[in-house]
Amino acid sequence: MMISQPAWWCLEATVQRLLRRSVAEPGAETLPDPPRTTSTIQAPEAALQRVVAAVGSEATQSGSPADPGKTLAGPLTPAERRARAAALRALALSRGRRFDAARAAFTDAATLDPLLDLTRTPAFWKLERAAHEAAIDAYVAAGRDRDAAVLRARVRSTFRPRALQTRQELVFTP
Repeated sequence: MMISQPAWWCLEATVQRLLRRSVAEPGAETLPDPPRTTSTIQAPEAALQRVVAAVGSEATQSGSPADPGKTLAGPLTPAERRARAAALRALALSRGRRFDAARAAFTDAATLDPLLDLTRTPAFWKLERAAHEAAIDAYVAAGRDRDAAVLRARVRSTFRPRALQTRQELVFTP
């Protein structure tokens, strides 16, 4: 089983929280534990924002999780973090077959970070074709026509119709 780097960071942070230790990165100040509330159930948006912020703050010089080829001079900007959070939200909405809401989230992501490649979002290619079409529409709405054309060509080649083999009729002789 392979675990991606952001998933590994999330697992490490969870273990540290379970052991009641602070999450820290080498050479950085210690992050305080979140304030305790009476309810243990947290809003999904708040949890998603916290995970995205943690992953964004731990970006290294080698590249970001969503775009390994991109070299970062430091942590992600707030717009880049919001864009990646919107892309993850769009993936979740696509899995729930809410493609109109996913289109809006993909549009937010493509608008907030003009360098964000939606296809590098984890599990993007495991989604249905309608989710890919929502991402294409989002690129067009964000004014990124070239990215939309590239994604449209890739989706068409991935999901192109293929000819079925004809079945041979069996002939019974008496």
